[in-house]
Amino acid sequence: MDTPTRYAGLGGDAPRPQRSGAFILTHLAIGHGFTHWYGQSLPVLLPFVQASMGFSNFHYGVLTAILSISGGIINIPVGFLVDIARNRWGLMLTGCMVLAALGYGMMAASPGFVFLALALALLALPGSSWHMPAIAAISQRFPQRRGFGLSTHGIGGQLGDSIGPLVVGGLLLLFQDRWRWVALVYVFPALLMTGMVWWALYHLRGSGSDGNADDAAQRRVSVGLRFREAGRLLRNPAILALVLVTSLRDMGAGALIFWLPKYLHDPVADGGLAMNSFLVGLHLTLLLVLGVVSSPFAGILSDRYGRKLILIPCLTAVGLLSLAIGQLEGGILLIIVVLTTGFFSSSMNQILQATVLDQVGRGTEGMTMGIVMGVNSFLSAGALLIAPRVVDAYGLSAVFAYTAALWLGAMVILVFTPLRPPPGAVAPAS
Repeated sequence: MDTPTRYAGLGGDAPRPQRSGAFILTHLAIGHGFTHWYGQSLPVLLPFVQASMGFSNFHYGVLTAILSISGGIINIPVGFLVDIARNRWGLMLTGCMVLAALGYGMMAASPGFVFLALALALLALPGSSWHMPAIAAISQRFPQRRGFGLSTHGIGGQLGDSIGPLVVGGLLLLFQDRWRWVALVYVFPALLMTGMVWWALYHLRGSGSDGNADDAAQRRVSVGLRFREAGRLLRNPAILALVLVTSLRDMGAGALIFWLPKYLHDPVADGGLAMNSFLVGLHLTLLLVLGVVSSPFAGILSDRYGRKLILIPCLTAVGLLSLAIGQLEGGILLIIVVLTTGFFSSSMNQILQATVLDQVGRGTEGMTMGIVMGVNSFLSAGALLIAPRVVDAYGLSAVFAYTAALWLGAMVILVFTPLRPPPGAVAPAS
């Protein structure tokens, strides 16, 4: 039975249920998985939305960009809020689930492009808002095993990524491609998750809430000082380079996630492969599922031997494999290439987050990740707006050459970026 006590390492003065590090990490991973399930259902839904509502490729690109821009707008203020309101992390996480229910309800009721765009802007918020308090809590709880902790949190996200496309593809098949019914069904699991997150994580707080003198001083840091610290971060060459690397990686990943389902769904006459909704969802699941296996091992290896050892080969492999996807027309070879792409790509996000956090001090995790994710989201939106122009000019399969260029560009920048090694990494032999 739970006994009134403080959270170990994440507590405050008020009595609250005892939560072990394993309990916290497990429920953060579950909630993370849910936000990714709901987020990764959208790339499968959107081609069916486009077809039923008669939108152009440009409109499709705008809708995908709205998801990215909305996430970018919320990332930076949430990042600051995480560092300042350290006793409200659990409330922020609970709010993510409420937003997911509201967003899918609006999507089901949307009569046209503008209302649908507002619903998608809202649906971008749960995933973006979840990351900062969760990442900050894990970073403080597991400073010597940050790569492992973030990768374990990432497993939840990758399970959600894998489940979401398959579930929504099956529901679309069941409801004969009536996407509004699917969106309405999605409201109810979000309401159930609101209750679970409230129970498990409502009392989650940062180490700046436990009442000692250092942390009390930290709580009194002014908003103005936070902005000055943000400016200092953005003058750090390593941070700037990592922002660019992470942005290029996210730009390539976003374009691949949204345009692969469209490539699989669209008629052959339009350059697509004309697959049904379940097969579209299945292929997107295949792109994401092997990250569940690769992510924790990649995190452990990066903790021990350094981040570049994992990131550079992965970025190179994904760039080349993305290029290959556009040359294939279905069948077992496409399945193998999609699976292999996912094996190398899915673990990189958490390792890049750990790489950024290696370069900064304790107590600025939320602000740092808010800035990085905010910049990434805006740049990713630009990439998503360029993608339909590439498709209209060169054909649907050309989008995969575009994604390959983004991944390989990130790899080149990372090669020439000097990085501080992770805490506890094995020193290279002299």
